[in-house]
Order: sequence, then C-alpha cells, then structure tokens
Amino acid sequence: MIRNRQNVLSQVSSIITTGRVAQANQWAGRYLPTYQRVRTLRQQNPTVSSFLANNTCIQAIRDTLISWGMNNRAAKIKDVVPFRSAIQGNIPAFQAVEAAATTFTWTNRGAVLQSISALYSSLALMQTNGRLVSNAKCLHFVFPELCLPMDTRNTLQKLYRNNYESPTRFLEVLEFCYDVLAGIQNPQQYVQGLGNTCATKLVDNAIILL
Repeated sequence: MIRNRQNVLSQVSSIITTGRVAQANQWAGRYLPTYQRVRTLRQQNPTVSSFLANNTCIQAIRDTLISWGMNNRAAKIKDVVPFRSAIQGNIPAFQAVEAAATTFTWTNRGAVLQSISALYSSLALMQTNGRLVSNAKCLHFVFPELCLPMDTRNTLQKLYRNNYESPTRFLEVLEFCYDVLAGIQNPQQYVQGLGNTCATKLVDNAIILL
C-alpha cells in the first residue's frame, strides 16, 4: 500500500492546483526530442493498431525508452527485433485497452484497469526481469491519458519508500493517479508547457516534486 496515501494524495493535488507543477517544464528539454516524436506519431495514428503496426512508431517507442534511461546500468532493453515482436505480438491486448477506454472516466475505471492488468502481465520489453518501469512508460506513449510514466527513483521511492516493483504496485499507482485527477476540477487547465503534456503527466511530475 502507498504510505500515508490520503496525505500524499493531497500533497500531489496541491502541487498541481497551486501551479507548482509548472516547474517540470524547466527540465523537460533534455527529454523532449524523442518524446515529442513518439507523441506526434501517436497523434498521427489515432488507432492503436495502426500505431503499433508501424515499425517507425515502434522504433520511436524504443528510442524514447532508451533516452529515458531504459538501457543504462542494470536496465537492458531488448534488441530491435525482439522488442518489436514483444509489442506487436500484444496488439490484441492493446486493442482491448483501447476498447475499454471508450467508457473510461477517472472514477469509471474498472474495465481499463482490468485490460491494462492483462496487458502488463504479457508485455516484456526488457532483457532483464523488470517490467513496471518499461511497461508504464510504453503504456504512457501509447495511452497518454491512461497511464503515467512511472519509475523507481521517484514514483516508487516517494510513494512506497523503496523501489520494489510488482503488478500490484503498478495498478495501485494507476488508481492513485486517477484518484488525484478525479479530485481536481478540470485538471486539463494545468496541462501546458513542454513537461506537462497531459493529465497523467501532471501527476507524474507532481510526484517527482514531492
């Protein structure tokens, strides 16, 4: 369980609603080129099947994961061909998330959580055993309005005080994110700048700023 969940939820909400989250725009530049490319490609391919069937888009996902630290130190991303296969072999599971998202709201989340959980369990993008960070970031690129790009140093350390990852924690963080956004009137008003690109990224950046 997230430590002091209600208190942390209030802190994260305050960082967003008081405008402090805008600080994230100051450090966004170093991540921008690859991130902006994958976001643009996603916008140009509105269906998940067209996006993930396009090898250029798959390469953009992989490039962005690498630029976000998924091929450094202990993290080792899969080579190009097995990486592509890992994603494209799960296109039906991605489509299930897309279908569930048609009725999604921050409070009506059950179908999305169920479909994302199934996808999480079958998606393996790393040569190493870790899944939470790579899967969350990949899901953010594919479904930016549904998933925040979690990591160990900020997301897990600040919410749990350790970096132990698990499918349960992945879903707990998603629900925490949805609860934050459900409690903010029109969170879209705070989406602006290079770093705060969508509502879930607001929560991600607010957690970093805790």
